Amino acid sequence: MSEVHLTINGQPVTAQKGQTILEAAKVAGFDIPTLCHHPAVSNHGACRMCLVEVKGMRTLQTACTCPVAENMEVATDNESINEGRKFSLELLFSERNHYCMFCQMSGDCELQESAYRLGLDHWPYARPFERLVVDASDKYIIMDPNRCILCTRCVRACAEIAANHTLGLRERGTRTMIMADLGDPLGGSSCTECGSCLQVCPTGAIIDARSAYGGHEEDLTHTQTTCVQCSVGCVIDVASRGSRLVRVNGVWDAAPSGGLLCVAGRFEPLYEERARVTQPIVRRNGVQVETSWDEALTLVAQKLKE
Repeated sequence: MSEVHLTINGQPVTAQKGQTILEAAKVAGFDIPTLCHHPAVSNHGACRMCLVEVKGMRTLQTACTCPVAENMEVATDNESINEGRKFSLELLFSERNHYCMFCQMSGDCELQESAYRLGLDHWPYARPFERLVVDASDKYIIMDPNRCILCTRCVRACAEIAANHTLGLRERGTRTMIMADLGDPLGGSSCTECGSCLQVCPTGAIIDARSAYGGHEEDLTHTQTTCVQCSVGCVIDVASRGSRLVRVNGVWDAAPSGGLLCVAGRFEPLYEERARVTQPIVRRNGVQVETSWDEALTLVAQKLKE
């Protein structure tokens, strides 16, 4: 690939032809906020949070969709850019019910993080929220359109990661919603319950029915390991709180699955209720009782000699 030379915030940057401004800026160490962008799916430019200023262009450009060009001059942080981002964020908050204190994703929500970053502390465009129907028809996944920002990450993940094309958009304007198939309940649709939509969602619009209220992100411990449900050996990120398993996610940049998990790997471990054996157990007078490791090993050695 041929190289492209540009400047970002006055700093010379060398990028590859075909890269977007967002990709080039990230490599160069510049932080541009995003909501609809996700490294595992294609770019869409829906949220307008990655707005940047390109010299010679009349309007602000979305960094995730604008390709780099030779001698391009880009600004990623000034008053005009931040006003544009904040305005877009205000509109997102005004469209749906985004009361953070009542949301299970509070503290781990990209929309909330963007609001803190841009200093958004109130809704300037107050309007009565239309209460949209929550879809809890699926055993594992709950879809709440009241908290959706229509970033379409889930739609792209379903098509590009899972190759299933179950999710899409319906209606127009403020009534636009994510739908399954031709408007079917998720539990009765062609959804394979891989959970890719759940993992890429930046808000609380798609949640795990089992672990949504298992604890905030700050309370969880993450362990990267290998799924044991089958012989594929998918790499997984296991979130736990104390001795309780809270969430299982795929790891996007890890082979062999590239972050894609099946229902058995992502959800079924959460429903495993068997008590783990943590102490040796021996049979005394026909009853199984816990014992110490020393006593158990002594008994095993004795039985082997017999």
